[in-house]
Amino acid sequence: MPAPPVTDPALSALNGAPSPDERSAIGVLGGLGPYAGLGLVRAVFDETDAHADQEHLPVTLVSYPGRIPDRATWIADASAPSPLPAMLEVLRRLDDAGCAVAGVPCNTAHAPALFDRLVAGLAAEDRALRLVHIVDAIVERVREVAPRAERVGVLATTSSVENRLHQIGLEAAGVEAVVPNPEHQARVQESIYGRAWGLKAQSAPPDPRARAVLLDAADHLIGRGAEAVILGCTELPLAVPEPERGGVPLVNSTRALARALIRASHPARLRAGRGG
Repeated sequence: MPAPPVTDPALSALNGAPSPDERSAIGVLGGLGPYAGLGLVRAVFDETDAHADQEHLPVTLVSYPGRIPDRATWIADASAPSPLPAMLEVLRRLDDAGCAVAGVPCNTAHAPALFDRLVAGLAAEDRALRLVHIVDAIVERVREVAPRAERVGVLATTSSVENRLHQIGLEAAGVEAVVPNPEHQARVQESIYGRAWGLKAQSAPPDPRARAVLLDAADHLIGRGAEAVILGCTELPLAVPEPERGGVPLVNSTRALARALIRASHPARLRAGRGG
């Protein structure tokens, strides 16, 4: 006997393209790196006000890490392999699956050189899927956990720091951004990309050396007057999951993006704000 047709709007894409009013899922463009995508899905679950299985939100994760070249390399050198075609293909799949909004759990991918092209690519194909910008989400989270902060530290990839990705967003909100000095920044970069013990090489569990470097860099920024510190690479919360350091909020960019995705698609289901 054939299976009955799927009638749940959240699953309607299984029977064909969803109509606009059936869009309810949250999409995640995974693989940037893989644990960052998984972390975003978990953060969506953590930040949803749900008391039973059926009350959790529909989420679609598509992760093809081997197909997506490094974002920072291409941003620095446009002749390098571009991540844009593969990322757009994943976004098409999320759109076809009925996702209303999507998040890209990679801060570096939100640099205008890449993110603006992703938005334009979706618009050119008249796709309904909406992308949420991670820096907007982070700034909103800073307002939640440190509403009176005037100086906020940024821990991120060297690409993001050099392109002033987070600094521009913070300054637009009237907040001074504090970034590490060159020595600390080099060590933060190694904690992410280092092939021996960086977080992309060892995500679960993270190498203790990566955690030590990041905590030292956070202390460095706090010592320079940061009243909150952004973990502005989605790998960083893998090593530093706690919501504060010596009473100073640590703003988890993955959790910030998760909250923004819920707010954009199911605002009534957003759990009351917590630290981190």
